[in-house]
Amino acid sequence: MIADGKLVASKLKQRIIDNLKDKPKKEVCFVIFGNDPASEQFIGMKCRFAESLGIPTKVVEHPESLSFDEIKKVIEDIVTSNVAGIVIQLPLPEGLPVQDILNLVPVELDIDVLSLDSKVSYKNGTSNKIPPVSRAVSEIFDFYNIDLNNKEVLVIGNGKLVGEPVSAMLQLKNIPFKVIDKDTDSNLSKNLISSADVIISGAGSSHMIKPDMIKEGVVLIDAGTSEQSGKIVGDVDPTCFDKAFLVTPVPGGVGPVTLTSLFLNINL
Repeated sequence: MIADGKLVASKLKQRIIDNLKDKPKKEVCFVIFGNDPASEQFIGMKCRFAESLGIPTKVVEHPESLSFDEIKKVIEDIVTSNVAGIVIQLPLPEGLPVQDILNLVPVELDIDVLSLDSKVSYKNGTSNKIPPVSRAVSEIFDFYNIDLNNKEVLVIGNGKLVGEPVSAMLQLKNIPFKVIDKDTDSNLSKNLISSADVIISGAGSSHMIKPDMIKEGVVLIDAGTSEQSGKIVGDVDPTCFDKAFLVTPVPGGVGPVTLTSLFLNINL
């Protein structure tokens, strides 16, 4: 079965609309450092979605030549402008201290949940904000009635955008799981992939998961994206679809749910 991310996202969108009803609308601010066409495309998509919810947006663009102190001043100015949330678009230009810059966003405005304070708060179960990809994966499991109990769950990749927040989500749910990445022994990786009942992949390696690597009836949550021949593709080769019990396609799977989940974190 191929999961319909747009259908899952539509349910969440209605939840946002209900949350915003009769409440004043404050801006969500998107910040871009440098001139990356892909980043500008992603920001445009997020802004259009926000506008469909009636949420005003502001895009702040700065050259990649800014120093850390200058970037700090930019973020401080945005914080004092009474916004509902701040998103620093990744990736940042090479050479900038990524985590230090993400840490400049206060927890209450960090709707991407990427600052260290936000991550700790989420992992401790004390946050009212959920990393967008964590919520997306969880919502897909709930929508399609996927029970993770007594299952072999595998997370591929441990990056800050997918592997790390998904691992935190599984820990909060008390779901045992294993993690592999590019540094894991190849034989161990092969064995863990072949025995997994549920695979959540955020490797960003185009079509790396092939049918001969997985078991019949596996659940494949593909949260990895990369470019192949000018198109955005996932970690799961489409030839795996018939073998899986449930698979999220790229595009149209985890992506729309993650985008919608971002706006459930806005500071009302």
